[in-house]
Amino acid sequence: MGMNMEKPGALEVFKLAPADIDHLFRRSGLNGNQLSPYSYNAEQAATTSPSELFKTLAESANFTSMAKKLLAPDLKIEFNRGGAGSAEETYHVFLSLEDNDVLVHFQGSDGNLLLLLFDNEESFLQWWSDIYASKAASSYQPVFPEVLPMEVLVCALHCIDIYRRSYMESMLDYRGGLDLSISTQDFVQLLRRSLSSQDKRWLLPTLFELTPRLKGSKIALKPEHIKKAEELGFLTSDENALTLGERSRLMGTEFITSWLGSIGCQATALVNGQEKGLSQVFLTSTAFTNHLFSFETAAEGESRFRHQTSTMPELIQILLKWIEALQKVIGGTAPAKVAKVEASVMKYCGQCGTELRPGKKFCTGCGTPI
Repeated sequence: MGMNMEKPGALEVFKLAPADIDHLFRRSGLNGNQLSPYSYNAEQAATTSPSELFKTLAESANFTSMAKKLLAPDLKIEFNRGGAGSAEETYHVFLSLEDNDVLVHFQGSDGNLLLLLFDNEESFLQWWSDIYASKAASSYQPVFPEVLPMEVLVCALHCIDIYRRSYMESMLDYRGGLDLSISTQDFVQLLRRSLSSQDKRWLLPTLFELTPRLKGSKIALKPEHIKKAEELGFLTSDENALTLGERSRLMGTEFITSWLGSIGCQATALVNGQEKGLSQVFLTSTAFTNHLFSFETAAEGESRFRHQTSTMPELIQILLKWIEALQKVIGGTAPAKVAKVEASVMKYCGQCGTELRPGKKFCTGCGTPI
């Protein structure tokens, strides 16, 4: 499993053989914690020698910082990528409250470990967004204007998938029109089949497959959830029949023509000595916008979601604030980082996402006045 390395940005890259982890423990003197994917094998460390790859890391000025993040991190974020036929990847990001560095960790196609060290969250997110996000436009209309029950999102994504399915079936059958009506019973049965399929070619299963903790959410579809989806324009109802609405057709076409893939992110930290999930977000990008969903559990156990659409620069700012919020939850404070985020808002054009050059009065990408 490999990662797209285009536009790497300012970073340091290191490789390690799997057996080097024991020497990393031994050299750093760290005991590790539950957030780390690794544990120390003292016998193996004593009977083997580090690979040639280990020497580069051992001589780095950032050795101590990288060892702390990999073996005893304060915060771990798991990234799962897939959907729309995109390459599937799972990798982790580790952070420490002691500095602003970000360590990205994944296993390369050669079996070795690849470590990418960024000197701050912003440089990491700029690199990450260049690879996985859409530059997008700034005029995308709001879809979900408030925090809503998870079941409403399930209905909406299911409507989008039904539209895509109807579109593809019409092509296979050489039909000019689309059949946009479905009985309520068939709607529910197809929904169950979709969730159990685990097929990431469809939007709804992708949501749950890439954000695994959502699988434990209590999903109980009720008439009021379908009614809310109707109010949002995804469908209309008539006795026992449902008809896909304008919103389903618009977003269905959007995902048919330009779905770029999705990312599920799960943040965890140690709470009272035990690993605990803090929050999760789901990003699914198209050529039109970056759809970002964040999830929360209400006091009564109900799962709820918030939806935002954004350009690439806006997405970076949203995710920066998310990481800062996570750090505050586990006892971190970052006044210097907050000032840095505010100072960087104008680093990229809000219209097209092009990096702004010092001294220029207009964006070199689209000509927008700065």
